[in-house]
Amino acid sequence: MIDVAKITYSLSLVTPVGSRLELTPFLRGLSWEENEGELAVRLEAELQNQQLVGGRWLHQAVPLGGQVILLADWGAGQQEIFRGTVFNWDYHTDPLGHLTITAYDQLVYLAKSKDDRFYTAGQTARAIIQDIARAWNIPLGDVQGPATALAKQVFRGESLADMIFSVLDQAKQRGAGEWLVRSRQGRIDIIRTGANRPVYQFTADTNVSSVNDRQDIEDLVTRVRIIGAEDADGRAPVIATLSGRTEFGTLQEVVYHRQHDTAAAAKSAAENILRERGQPRRGRSIHAPDLPFLRKGDRVRIGAGTLNGHYIVSGVAHNASNRTMTLEVRTNA
Repeated sequence: MIDVAKITYSLSLVTPVGSRLELTPFLRGLSWEENEGELAVRLEAELQNQQLVGGRWLHQAVPLGGQVILLADWGAGQQEIFRGTVFNWDYHTDPLGHLTITAYDQLVYLAKSKDDRFYTAGQTARAIIQDIARAWNIPLGDVQGPATALAKQVFRGESLADMIFSVLDQAKQRGAGEWLVRSRQGRIDIIRTGANRPVYQFTADTNVSSVNDRQDIEDLVTRVRIIGAEDADGRAPVIATLSGRTEFGTLQEVVYHRQHDTAAAAKSAAENILRERGQPRRGRSIHAPDLPFLRKGDRVRIGAGTLNGHYIVSGVAHNASNRTMTLEVRTNA
C-alpha cells in the first residue's frame, strides 16, 4: 500500500556544461503531464528566484537547453520519473521574483522536426521507429514490437511524431494490437498498451475524489460518400457510400477520389473517417491521489461513479504540489 502523504519529489538541473544544481529547495509548484495525441511528456516547474552561493541568482543558473531530472520516492527508493530539456523560460515578479520553466522529454524533437522519409514494403512499424530514433540519436530502450509488416511508406514533409503515429495505427489495423512510444530514462520504449503490472485500482471508497463522464455526438459522422471526377458539365458522381451509426440520423462527410491515388485509397480514407468519428465521443476522467509512476498507456481498474471496469490511461496530469493527479481514461481499443 502506497502512503501518498509520504511521497517525496526531487528536481535537479544539469547545465549544458555538465554542472548539477538541486532545484527542489526553490520549488513553488511542480506538475507534469502526458496528453492524448502528443508524443512528449511536458513538465512545468515554478521556482522562487533566490541568490545562490557565489553571488549568482537562480535565473542566471537555469538556461534554455538545460536538462531537468525529476525523481520520486513512494516507498521503493528514488526512481527517475522524467528527464527532459528546458524549452521555455519565463521570469516575473509578484512582487518577489520567480521563474517558471517548461521542459519536454527528448521525444519533443520528433514532434517538432519534419522530414522526408521512405520505407519499402515489408518493413515493420518497430523497424521504422527504430530507424527514426537512430537518425535523431535517441537511444533505444525496451522495444517489444509491433512486428507486423506494412505497405510501402512515403512521408513528405511530415513530423516524425506523425510518422510514428501513422505506422502504429497501420500496424493496429493489420491486427498487431495497440502500441505506444514513450520515453524512459532518456531512451525510447515501444510497448503494448495495458501491459503494466501491477494494475492499480481506484474506487470511490478509497482513493477517488471525483469522476467526470461526458458523452456527445457533436463530431459524429454516420455516412461518408466518395465523390468521383466531374464531367464536362461540372457534375460529380457518387462512387460509393459507406454508412455507420445511422440511428443518430444522417451526419455526412465526403471524400473526393481526386485527392487519392486509387479507388482503394479513397475507400480506405472513408473507412478511416468512420473508424475515427463514427462513434459517440466519450470522455472519462478521475481525480485521485498521485502515483508518480503512472503513465499514459497503463491499465487501471476503476470502480467509481459511472466507471466500473478496466480502462487504459489516455492522458495523465500529475501535480506534485498537492500530491494529486487527474487520469483521462478510455476502454481498451
